[in-house]
Amino acid sequence: MLHEHDYLQLDDLVVVRTLVPKIGEVTTYGIVVETAAKYEGTSFESDTFRVAVEGTLPAEKSRTAAVQVIRVMPEMWIAPDSGQPVYRATGEERERALYVDEMGDSSGARALPVGLTRDDEPVWADVDFFDGTKGAHMSISGVSGVATKTSYALFFLRCLTSHPEILGKSAKNLRTLIFNVKGEDLMFLDKPNLRFSDDHAAKWTKLGMEPKPFPSVSFWAPSRVKKGSEGIPQSSARLDGVEAFRWTPREFIDAQLLGFLFSDATDSRQQLSFVAERVTRQLERWARDVAGEAGAVVLRDPAMLEDDGKPVVPREGDLVIRNLSDLVDAIGEFLEPESGEEPNMQWTGRVAGGTATAFMRRLYASVGRVGQLIRAGESRRIDRSREAVTVVDIHDLHEAAQRFVVGALIKEVHDEKEGKGRFPLSVIVLDELNKYAPREGWSPIRDTLIDIAQRGRSLGVLLIGAQQTASRIHPELLSNAALRVSGRLDSAEAERSEYGWMLPSTRARARLFKPGTMVLSQPAIPAPTVLTFPYPPWATRPEEVREEGDPFEGI
Repeated sequence: MLHEHDYLQLDDLVVVRTLVPKIGEVTTYGIVVETAAKYEGTSFESDTFRVAVEGTLPAEKSRTAAVQVIRVMPEMWIAPDSGQPVYRATGEERERALYVDEMGDSSGARALPVGLTRDDEPVWADVDFFDGTKGAHMSISGVSGVATKTSYALFFLRCLTSHPEILGKSAKNLRTLIFNVKGEDLMFLDKPNLRFSDDHAAKWTKLGMEPKPFPSVSFWAPSRVKKGSEGIPQSSARLDGVEAFRWTPREFIDAQLLGFLFSDATDSRQQLSFVAERVTRQLERWARDVAGEAGAVVLRDPAMLEDDGKPVVPREGDLVIRNLSDLVDAIGEFLEPESGEEPNMQWTGRVAGGTATAFMRRLYASVGRVGQLIRAGESRRIDRSREAVTVVDIHDLHEAAQRFVVGALIKEVHDEKEGKGRFPLSVIVLDELNKYAPREGWSPIRDTLIDIAQRGRSLGVLLIGAQQTASRIHPELLSNAALRVSGRLDSAEAERSEYGWMLPSTRARARLFKPGTMVLSQPAIPAPTVLTFPYPPWATRPEEVREEGDPFEGI
């Protein structure tokens, strides 16, 4: 019950103190989850008109707030006495209500500001539950274009990099890999936002951060297809500061990337993944560097060649593999011999001839879809160690090529960390996670992501996954995400069990969230917290870019 001169709104934090016999004072903290107002003494809806307008019916106005208890100090779960005064939690009381004093060995040293409440006060998250100390990974869900999933992921990263004193050892050499899968919105993280105002800056100051773009970013886009323009990135919105990437046939074979050309769910049912593994092993054994041609290889039988590790000179009749098309043709000589012979069992194993034919059909189809990414010449592999944040633009690629790039780079991150300890930490930001780790079906990318979800905490590989519908991704990725965030949800999706961590009232509100409003669940706090995050100081599209020294700025 609220006093007539006071008010409480949703998500306000409150505190009540109760004197308990033989124990002393017990302090109970709670969060407002529902508010209501009515006239007491009325029976029908029409009575409200008689009370408020006509004044013909006596009644008392009553305003109430329902509160979810989130903490009791000391931990004696005793109900507060009726009639006890309730106060709005502010200052240190507010921090206790949000368990800030327990974030980081009861010191609050690991409390990272990750958003603002309605009254522009900070909301904290325990970094221990993201960097692998106690837990790892973040899952972000919500309706496309409204939930601002990627925007919050970037904001969270900026919070991490802006508070090295909170991250401690985790901040040293932290490296982040971001896949740009929609438009070219993420290609301007280092550029100031033309629309950023002083009011926006004030919110960043509330969080203890200087409102600036990302200071250390490298941008990569696929190498152009046209011959002679291999070093030019396939980027239209941004023309400066973007580098072209591709793999040479040598790098493709050494990194065992052939399997990522077979990521369709039907491939596993047809034993194509088995053939892919077999061919991958044979390519490693047979491939020899070509003298004078960087990245090119030829296939030579290791049993008939002295392996001294030196590049070889192509012989007459050798097929020099300079691109994916050449590689597919070379594999075809073993799986589909033109002489009419049976496929080479060393390359196919004991699979039926039809399976080998189906395998080759998939390979031939991948040439037009993925071929631009594999070409001999100077190495143009993505250097993730150069800057703190690496943005890889894949939005303009065929879906098969997108899956190939995502799979290849995630595998690279995973393999680099295997057996080398947690530090330095590597963060992967991946949107449309349901496409790469679906609940149903199979893909080599999904297997790698599941392994990261299960063992990433010990490997030092942290995943920030975003998806429209959490119900469509593999359960292992959700169950291993210590931090869960949701923006606006579809009405049907909000009722799924994957959102059981929300309070019923929060689920109902999630259907109406405005862009920039999220709900956060973390192990440190027993109730989800609704928050907002400020407008970004970095540009999110070409028209927002403010060039330094713009003579027309402010006009």
